[in-house]
Amino acid sequence: MESNPILAEIRRTRDELARQSGYDVRKFMDFIRARERDAAARGVQFVAPPGQESSIVREEPPKP
Repeated sequence: MESNPILAEIRRTRDELARQSGYDVRKFMDFIRARERDAAARGVQFVAPPGQESSIVREEPPKP
């Protein structure tokens, strides 16, 4: 298989972020959410791709 430098960089970054969060998915997502909040505070807008709705991730189901 040919080496792809873009995929190699993505995998290195993913592995580094996983290591920094202790391979804990919750800690990783907390880190990602904090980065998104910081970016939003700087005026960055996050949008869904055309034709797709954005999704909201919940920690627990909504209460009836």
